[in-house]
Amino acid sequence: MNKIIEMPFSIPFYTQRVTEESWKADGFLDFQEGLSWEMRGCGIASLRMVIDGFLQQSGGLYCEKQGTMIHKGLKKEAYKQGVGWIHQGLAEMAGEYGLLGVAYRGKNALDVAAEIQQGKPCIISVSPRFAGGKPDENGNPYGKGGHLVVAYGCEMDEESKPVAFLIHHPSCFLEYNWPRHWVSIEEFDASFSGNYIAFQKSESQI
Repeated sequence: MNKIIEMPFSIPFYTQRVTEESWKADGFLDFQEGLSWEMRGCGIASLRMVIDGFLQQSGGLYCEKQGTMIHKGLKKEAYKQGVGWIHQGLAEMAGEYGLLGVAYRGKNALDVAAEIQQGKPCIISVSPRFAGGKPDENGNPYGKGGHLVVAYGCEMDEESKPVAFLIHHPSCFLEYNWPRHWVSIEEFDASFSGNYIAFQKSESQI
């Protein structure tokens, strides 16, 4: 019988979408600034989900809103133009909230599942909408990576191999905001770049 594994605490879902109604509360300077970051906000949206999951588990406050956290990340040089959000930079930002984030490269689905089984939610690099290998509007296949999402659950078969992952998938498009989205191992493997960040409470917070 397959086994479902999830975090022992709730992970909230946040979007990277910015609207005329939300930009101010999100901490952006104006609506145009919010729109300029909407397509690039996946890393911060995912980081906020993970941080607030841990903070709320401990009865703490919430971290800052999307725009404010983006400003903070820019000051810490966690974003590189033409590259995107730097995994190590996001991991270091989490340290301000009592978390230890460790960035890994060249890993696979088994590695991510092992982290989840240890109670460590992960920010993983995947193709947007898990479209890896599928044709884009020009007929070219989507490559792996390019979008950051939160993996916080998995389904393991009787051989202790993952067959699906539970994902929070943020997007700037309303229809592609997918909280609690189960992804098959086939979709996962076709889209996962091999890079992820695993999070846990730092030793000083345990």
